Amino acid sequence: MSDVRFWRRRRVRRTAAWTVTAAVLAGGLFWVSGGGYDSWRDDRALDSACDGDLAAGAVRELFDGISLTSSGRWSDRRRCTVSASDDDSDIGLALWVGQTERMMNLENSGGFDAPLGHGWTGSFRYNPDSESPDEAAAVLLLSCGKESGHGRVMTVDANLGRGAFDDPVARERLVAVLTETATAYTRRTGCAAPAGERVKDVGVSTNRRDYKPVASATGSCAGVLDEKTAARWGVSTVQEITADPAPLEECVLGGLRGAFLYGFTASYGPSARYARMRLDQWQDSAAAARRGPDALSGSYALGARCPGAGGSALFEVDTLGDEDNPKLAAPVVDHRGLRAALQRFAERSAKKHGCEAPGAV
Repeated sequence: MSDVRFWRRRRVRRTAAWTVTAAVLAGGLFWVSGGGYDSWRDDRALDSACDGDLAAGAVRELFDGISLTSSGRWSDRRRCTVSASDDDSDIGLALWVGQTERMMNLENSGGFDAPLGHGWTGSFRYNPDSESPDEAAAVLLLSCGKESGHGRVMTVDANLGRGAFDDPVARERLVAVLTETATAYTRRTGCAAPAGERVKDVGVSTNRRDYKPVASATGSCAGVLDEKTAARWGVSTVQEITADPAPLEECVLGGLRGAFLYGFTASYGPSARYARMRLDQWQDSAAAARRGPDALSGSYALGARCPGAGGSALFEVDTLGDEDNPKLAAPVVDHRGLRAALQRFAERSAKKHGCEAPGAV
């Protein structure tokens, strides 16, 4: 029951965080999906689509010979389209930059998105066990300068059918569409976002079965808890992502078989804005007032100012507990230790993003 409540809470938070991303950073919009204005059996028009920003070569590699329909110009809504010419097919992809309600329209993976690495601040989402195993998505934070909040967000989501993203080559090609289009767009629009390298070995989403011994933590959970404290708190497992920077970084400290005990989250850019709104609502709620600062369950938070698209980061830790069901409360209430663990988690993450030292919010 406790794991179910935790992952449901994560599903709401994570889906909303990706959705709200669009409402925070300014920019235009790419749309590559079903339909279009003009159709070419000869796809040479892809080379000039989206004002020439579309990564046409990467698109051709991804679709691998499928006949495409495309638009060669921006519409009034600033969109251009590419999809399979077959009207009965759902095969297609969507690229977005800046404000959009479709920031992340896929079913939440139920786990953590895999960081892209290779010099990019981004994540990839694909879970073959989800309700949409034919779909995958990725997101990038693009910093247009050192000024905090000055940047863009770009995403891609795609449906290739037939469980195509089980193939690591398909995952790499989809990310190439995103990164190459992002590079062309930022250069054309004067955003001085640094370009990373070609992303290889694109990972899939971490899910709740992907836990390992706490002593084996090398990614987002590394250094959060020492061996003695872990034993005292009943922590024996972790669920984590790699140490590469991502818009949303998470670490779960768990008990036997990965059962949730403590969840650490680092949110950057628009995801942090949403997390801050949610935290403010929690702090203002009657339930929070009843819990108080040293109750069995609660939430602790730190903040940091970051350059570029990172904006104002937020770092949080959630504890397992339910005021209506004390049996679900975390086994150890070490508030000083928990805040110290959050500080270590926040400092390690903030350093990767070039942020200032985390402090109270």
